[in-house]
Amino acid sequence: MMNKNQAEQKWLYGILIALAVMVYITGLFPATTVDSAKYATVSREIFHSGNWIHLKICGHPYLQKPPLLFWLGAIFFHLFGVSIVAFKIPTLLFTLLGIYSVYRFGKLIYDEKTGRIAAAIYGISEAMFLYNMDVHTDALLTANIIFGTWQIAEYLDKRKLVNYILGFIGIGLAMISKGFIGLVVPVIAIGGYLLMKKDFRTLFSPKWIGGILILALILFPVLKGLYDQFGIEGIKFYFWSNNIDRIRGEYSHFKHDYFFSLHTMAYIFLPWSLYTFSAFVNDARQWAQHHFKLKNPKVVYNYSVIVVLLLVVSISSQQSPHYLLPAIPFIAMVTARFINEISTTNQKIKTQKLLFIFRNLIVFLTWPVIFVTAFYFFPVHQPIIWATLLLLLVFQIFSLFQLKTRLQKLLVPLMISIISLTFVSNTVYMPSALKYHGPIQASLLYDKLAQPQTPLYTYDYGLYETCFYPKTASKMVESKEELIHLLNSQTPFWLITTQKGYETILQQNNHEITQKYIFPYKKLTNLSLRFMNPKTRNSTLKKIYLLKIK
Repeated sequence: MMNKNQAEQKWLYGILIALAVMVYITGLFPATTVDSAKYATVSREIFHSGNWIHLKICGHPYLQKPPLLFWLGAIFFHLFGVSIVAFKIPTLLFTLLGIYSVYRFGKLIYDEKTGRIAAAIYGISEAMFLYNMDVHTDALLTANIIFGTWQIAEYLDKRKLVNYILGFIGIGLAMISKGFIGLVVPVIAIGGYLLMKKDFRTLFSPKWIGGILILALILFPVLKGLYDQFGIEGIKFYFWSNNIDRIRGEYSHFKHDYFFSLHTMAYIFLPWSLYTFSAFVNDARQWAQHHFKLKNPKVVYNYSVIVVLLLVVSISSQQSPHYLLPAIPFIAMVTARFINEISTTNQKIKTQKLLFIFRNLIVFLTWPVIFVTAFYFFPVHQPIIWATLLLLLVFQIFSLFQLKTRLQKLLVPLMISIISLTFVSNTVYMPSALKYHGPIQASLLYDKLAQPQTPLYTYDYGLYETCFYPKTASKMVESKEELIHLLNSQTPFWLITTQKGYETILQQNNHEITQKYIFPYKKLTNLSLRFMNPKTRNSTLKKIYLLKIK
């Protein structure tokens, strides 16, 4: 029979799972901008054209990313209709696969308890919540990397053909999620492990050729589409430019930040990052004490990826938080092993006290941010949101004073804090901030006002929200000469443009603006405290115009 403690644990963990699911679901509904809107636009083009190999965006050939995310989006558009929710669902499903893979991989490397902890902290983390709300190719990449790497590790452990095949399918899907990095990360993990064991026979086994054939089969439609549209340059971009040239800074140049991985990890892996840094220090001390002789050689699966990937990102000329995402599953497993050790030992009292300080610090910093956002930055008026926040706060207080085991005390309060913060982000911040993203608001108003067959154009605005959110995708006017030609035509049309574009139109004498609507505009990837503060928000806003020109 189930004892009282087991019943309490099931009740507690059931609530946490339900809350995490709630947060993931609320993340499906906010509109997305910039890159995520661009990817949704490519999916919409596939849905309308039926061309699954030759990718296009706003009618132009598209090169920048492999097609898995776009294919999945188009499939779900066919199932549920074109919407941002349908576009986000596949990423969430793959994230669930990633969570399960972390559990099984953690179980393989350490033990079942560590696997469960790893899955919990991976699934209930800012990185996963954020990149399921603001969908990028990196979430798909990460899920497929950890699935494929786990399956190959299982193959090395048990030599079962099914693990071999599934492993290379996972790696292949990772490669058509974001490119060659989908192969590089598993090779680092598997290669690092085999090198540490000095198992050169397996490392250079001809059996890997079968896996290469599986990858070739998966990659064939992708490479064919690239070659058809871009020739050999498309193939070169996939295997070289898309990854190596970004590291070299060929596309954009940033000042080198050699501590980028550390300070980025501090917030992208909230609320676990302070535990993670402690785990790194603890493992380094243990290895030094044992003269770097590993009791468990399988930890190399994790640390080979963590060390190499974080180092490469830190020295890269182009740096972005989502570049660290493929390392997160491996970091979660390292962190989980450390938490499991600390929660079961009666030694390391100082470390235990330090972790509880870290826990309290995160919790007591999180809730002021939540309440300032909900009360002041973007005041909440929906009773259901306040009721949910009140319940979360009660649960938070309960978790700080009523939990019994050390493991629960270390994990549960942080889970509740990041769930609460992300709930506010998804239901309060994003819907409110999107009111200041003029192109989306202009697109929605165009849907209400425009007569059927009246086209929509954009001028002096290079992002793609206006190609996805209106019922009729906009067409980009790419030069002043093209704009003048359009103004000289006798066909009525609608135009979304910036202040500069509006002034350009006013300089022409042969036009007639019959309707004009002005929207505030703030690019939501460039946030600042001035924008968050209602007293200074207007100073950060630009103007977006929706014009009807006859």
